Formats: sequence, structure tokens, C-alpha cells
Amino acid sequence: MSPLIVASDLSPESDAAVRRACMLAARLKAPLIALHTVDDQLPLAIQDKACVEARQLLSEQLGRCQETLADVQLLVQRGPVTQTILHAASEHRALLLIMGQHHQHSPELFIGTTLERVSRLASVPVLLVAGDQGDYDKALLALDFSTCASEALRCAALVLQGGQLHALHLCNAPLGTRLAGADACEVYLREQQESLHYLLEDELETLDLLGTPRPNADLQVRSGEVRAELEGAIATLHPGFIALGSHSRSGMGEALLGSLALALLREPPCDVLVAR
Repeated sequence: MSPLIVASDLSPESDAAVRRACMLAARLKAPLIALHTVDDQLPLAIQDKACVEARQLLSEQLGRCQETLADVQLLVQRGPVTQTILHAASEHRALLLIMGQHHQHSPELFIGTTLERVSRLASVPVLLVAGDQGDYDKALLALDFSTCASEALRCAALVLQGGQLHALHLCNAPLGTRLAGADACEVYLREQQESLHYLLEDELETLDLLGTPRPNADLQVRSGEVRAELEGAIATLHPGFIALGSHSRSGMGEALLGSLALALLREPPCDVLVAR
């Protein structure tokens, strides 16, 4: 199986990401790579010392985790943080890239934080660990049936390993239906629910072909403002994480991070899984 990669800056704030990575590696029986980047602009003697210290501190971080993992690799590399993380994820064909909130405080000129840049450019799903949310037995999926959202569904199902997946699809009735009144809008949403149920079943059948355990999935179709509806669902369901595509069906292109994904990464209500 492809490895999970957790990027750590060795700070106490990165402990939660390392703990989550160990839990997921044990659940999936997957190899784990713990990655730290040393600034290659430092004098060489300082770089050499930092690399030695980083391996020791990474080992100590992993040692504080409860899980005993059979396949763990410590990877200390020199270079710019974002490029190093992206290269490692691509080179090792990572199953999932795990990062903590400490990466939100690393601005890189006008192009956003390390977390935002990695989420925008990574070839693999990115999991932001916002805190210790307990076991990942339940997740919320923002589902618009775009290619990105389908990938988010597959990754969420892999992480859940048979847990509960609440899929939420937001759609607003056409103007003519809204003008016809509340009853007409209710009929429209019911029709959408029935149609989208079959699309979700197709997605779940794809999981069967991939050998990924099916989650216990349900679908809710609602109307309203996307961010508000998602926050309401999170408050009600208390998911371990929310999964979504990096950009919506109407997104401006794969190189851009969608406004919803960006907002959730900047102010995460829980852990956030972003897939392309």
C-alpha cells in the first residue's frame, strides 16, 4: 500500500497531526512517512545540525503516539517547505498527506500559507488536522458530484473503513419554482433527492470495485447558502472530519483552490479533507 505522509515542523502544535497520522496508518495498515523540512538557506553547518536534531525530535513525536507501527520512515529533507512537501507526496505516491494547523502560520509572500499552497497544488488528498476530534467513525461530505467531490468521497470512505458518511448536497430551486411557493420548492428538493440517490449509489459501487469498505452512507439535499448549511450540519452531526473537493463543479480550474475549501482551511470547524 502507498504510504501516508505527515508533515511536521516539530512544534507542539504539530503533535495532533502526528497522532492522527499514526492512528490512520494503524487503521489502514499503511506505511507512514514523517517528514520535516530544513531551510536550505541556512549556513551548511547549521543545516547539518538541524537535520540531526530534527530526526531526534521526529522520533520523540512518534514515540508519544499510542499506536505501534511496523513501517515508519523518518524523512528530513532540505529545501523550501512547500516544494519539499509536494515533491515527497509525488515521489512516494502518497495515499494521503496530513498536515496540522501550524502550517497556517507560514505565509509565503502573496501566494498564501504553506497549507493553502500544498492544498492547491498537491497531487494527493490533503488532511488538515485541526485538533483531537476522537476516532474517525463519522464524516460529513460536501457532495456536488464533481470529479473532485467523487475523489473526496473515495478518500473519506477509505479513512472511515466502514463508518458513517453523511453526504450533503446543496441546490437551490430555479427562480420559477421559488416564485411558485414553498410547496413547489419542497417538491423540487424531493425530486432532486430521488435522482441524486442513484448517483450516490453509483459512487458507492465504485468503492466496491476498488475494494474499499462501503461506509454507512446517507444523503441530504438542502437549499440555502453553502457555508451556513455546512456549519449547521457540522454542529448537528459532530463529524470527525469534513471532506470536500478542492473546487466545485463550477470552479475556475484545477490550479485554483475553491472558495469553500479555502474558507474551511482558514477557519476549520473540525478536521478538513480536501481532494482534487
